[in-house]
Amino acid sequence: MEAPFDATSWDGISGAIYAGYGSAELLWVLLSFVLVVIAIFGGWKHESEAYSALKKD
Repeated sequence: MEAPFDATSWDGISGAIYAGYGSAELLWVLLSFVLVVIAIFGGWKHESEAYSALKKD
């Protein structure tokens, strides 16, 4: 991951510097999204089964 500018020092660099520039950020965002969806689905399934087990008693 490299900086989006050519400089040998921080002198003269101004403004916001985004470290993710030019990286595979989209891959990590999509992977994180998939993991969140899996966690939500897993939690929903667990809660549904737990509720059904209590309802039977």
